[in-house]
Amino acid sequence: MCLSTANIYSQTESKYIREGNSFYKDLQYDKAEVEYQKAVNEVPSSYDASFNLGSSLYKQGKFDKAKEVFANLAKSQTETSKLAECYYNCGNSDLELSGAAAQQSKRDEAIKFAQQAVQDYKNSLKYDCYNHKTKYNYLYAKHLLEALNNDKNWQDQQQQNQQQQNQNKDQNNQGNGDQDQDKDGIPDSVEKGNGAQPKDTDGDGIPDYKDQDSDNDGISDKQEAGDNPKNPKDTDGDGIPDYQDIDSDNDGIPDSEEYRQGNQISRDDAELILNAINKADAETLQKVKEENSKSKIKHDKQW
Repeated sequence: MCLSTANIYSQTESKYIREGNSFYKDLQYDKAEVEYQKAVNEVPSSYDASFNLGSSLYKQGKFDKAKEVFANLAKSQTETSKLAECYYNCGNSDLELSGAAAQQSKRDEAIKFAQQAVQDYKNSLKYDCYNHKTKYNYLYAKHLLEALNNDKNWQDQQQQNQQQQNQNKDQNNQGNGDQDQDKDGIPDSVEKGNGAQPKDTDGDGIPDYKDQDSDNDGISDKQEAGDNPKNPKDTDGDGIPDYQDIDSDNDGIPDSEEYRQGNQISRDDAELILNAINKADAETLQKVKEENSKSKIKHDKQW
């Protein structure tokens, strides 16, 4: 999943933030955390310092601490764009916590975090109703919550989680050639290319094998790679895979523009969607209350 960040790679006046940015860029998130914490201690009101601290915690898998940072930061913000970012990353943290609880068969805890994620994304959409990543994650969180509330779906999800873990272990044991540092599914050996230096398609200083959007078109490499990331999709057959091609279908319109147009909705439509969401939530809550009045979950059930 994609994490919203606040000027991770920009120049700032703070020495600590600059050093943290350098560590973050090199994927040394633990060292970045230390520098960002110094920056927060120096200027507690700094949005970038706190936001980047939360991002570095998230990247280390410290999702509970990341959520705490983003939630506290949201309380002090008034700009809609910043509020949307904070709540979006709260949702991402809660989703990860829900997934971790599910893998440990802690069903009630998984449900709690999934519910929080749904609410986080709803809050984010209130401040940025056009964000396609938030809409996607909101729907995913709703689906996860429904699965957790259904015995059969829960069992199937547990099986899928185990299969994914086994698959990841197999991939990790296949040697350095199949490493995937940016977690986009495309092996580092493919993204580095055959040159003396690792390929950097968009020239942002981050080589493709560390960049989740190599051509900087706003579409993640994971999405553009297709069904077989080891042999990335090349829509127009020009020898340049889609994740490195800014016009993957060669129609003269940049992918970034096509993607933006494809994900735009009117404000009226957005309000209708949010109204439908709230109505669906009320109906779901009523159904849950009715079901709970009929039967209770057994505490000794093996989830």
